[in-house]
Amino acid sequence: MSAGAAVRGRGGQTAIVLTAVYAAFWVQFSVVSATNFGGVDEWMILSLVSRNVVDIPYANRPLGLLFNLPAAMFPAHLLQASWLLHGHYLVLAGMLTSLLLLRLAPERPHWALLTGAFAANWAPSDLMRLNPIYSSAYSGVTAATASVLLLLGTSQGRWVRVMLAVGIAFVTTRVHEGPLPVLVIAPALLLALGVRLPRRSLAAYWGAMALAALVIGLPLLLARAPAWYQNKVLGLYLDPMGLGARLALQFRLHLVPLAATAPATLLRPRPVMTAIVIGVALWMLRSEAPASRRRLAVAAAAGLLGAAAAYSSFIVAANLWEASRTEFVAALFIGMALGASIVLVAEVAPPLASLPVVATLGAWVMACGAARTSRLQADWNGVGAYGRQTRAFEQMLRIAPDFRSGTLVLFIEGPPTWIGTFAFHHGLELVYGPHVAGCVSNARAHLFYDCRPTPEGMRHEPWPVLKDAWKAGATTYRFDEVVVFKADPSGRMRLLEEWPMELPALPAEARYSPRQRIVPASSPPATRHSFPGL
Repeated sequence: MSAGAAVRGRGGQTAIVLTAVYAAFWVQFSVVSATNFGGVDEWMILSLVSRNVVDIPYANRPLGLLFNLPAAMFPAHLLQASWLLHGHYLVLAGMLTSLLLLRLAPERPHWALLTGAFAANWAPSDLMRLNPIYSSAYSGVTAATASVLLLLGTSQGRWVRVMLAVGIAFVTTRVHEGPLPVLVIAPALLLALGVRLPRRSLAAYWGAMALAALVIGLPLLLARAPAWYQNKVLGLYLDPMGLGARLALQFRLHLVPLAATAPATLLRPRPVMTAIVIGVALWMLRSEAPASRRRLAVAAAAGLLGAAAAYSSFIVAANLWEASRTEFVAALFIGMALGASIVLVAEVAPPLASLPVVATLGAWVMACGAARTSRLQADWNGVGAYGRQTRAFEQMLRIAPDFRSGTLVLFIEGPPTWIGTFAFHHGLELVYGPHVAGCVSNARAHLFYDCRPTPEGMRHEPWPVLKDAWKAGATTYRFDEVVVFKADPSGRMRLLEEWPMELPALPAEARYSPRQRIVPASSPPATRHSFPGL
């Protein structure tokens, strides 16, 4: 075969692999709803990125919303853009992983295809993966981690690629600290795949990772305000025996569904279509050279090690909730381990049975992944907060199409709707605009924002750490600038014409005139149009 023919052959293989990974992902992901809201951070995230704010200062994540930011280019389609963005980060991570293996083991395109497809699709227990707004940070750092592995794995000592990998790796840790353990051991994982980085490259890379560990770790160790979220919300769990059990649980949650998924669910359209896409692509790649079984076994072990490193950032959190957020970066390495294991099994089969074995096992994993994604979406349909939160806004809009500039809306909850003032406040900004502020009267109301009565009026004040980062100032609203809504136990909302008894009595000279703050005509912000039902 001529060199040109070989290049054309490899180019064709690359096109088949990447197309199959992309198509199989969207067959599965199409069931996911853009309105999967957990009810906590979604309104806040969208509000902040619509103002080009990316800093999460209370979590020491100065670039925390960087990967959400592109959605803000489409203010009237924030939900749809966030959904597409999140999905493309996930599938890009799989495609980059496939490219790495195509470069390192071009004679084994089956391995590259299966690994990339599993990396993009196999996260069977992580409910948060189906929350596009909240989880774009996690899918974004997953794609970034895959790009670092690809750049380092194909650098061949080229300084530009190494430095680009260093830069992406450091930025990734400032979006979220979770990938740091994986990024630290990335050269060792690549060594298991046959990539030996020059000393100069290793020194530059590990120097950047040491700096990342320092800026992440110091606020945690010193219990400084920038690490409030990690120290106070997540907590720290360091019991050695308990950590071992937690690590085993993560592997169980990620792998057991391969055997526990009900066979009947695999016969539904999406699992069948996903399996067909992978099966056809494997058939098109049917001509392969024999592979080194030792290399496949080492790669499978490296995949398990990489997954353990990815889980490690989460299992040390005292308030870890099963697989919540743990199967993003780990999917890259579980995918590698599963892909290598399947190809290894096929290697020991008779030659004529090799392709059927690869196709059967690969299609099974993909079909199980699609079935599990549909199952997780069904769970979201039962627990999602989008419906109750938008119903509250829809009722409010019917009563008050708009408010005068400088109005504070105070909401007295019936059924729990808002986790605190911060969610409601940022939701109002998206629905009405920045001229309206919000408070919620419940036990959790003071998270991130303090909202309290004073003799002069209602004081609305962000935490000090937020003021500069979010360009948020404190304001005291006179009582005649406040509008109070109240929901009954059924969720039906009404405007309170009199100052509520639930709040401290008005000062003698103060007055409350909610109707004077309502404007009948509305020029809604573009962001309102993004939310179905409003």
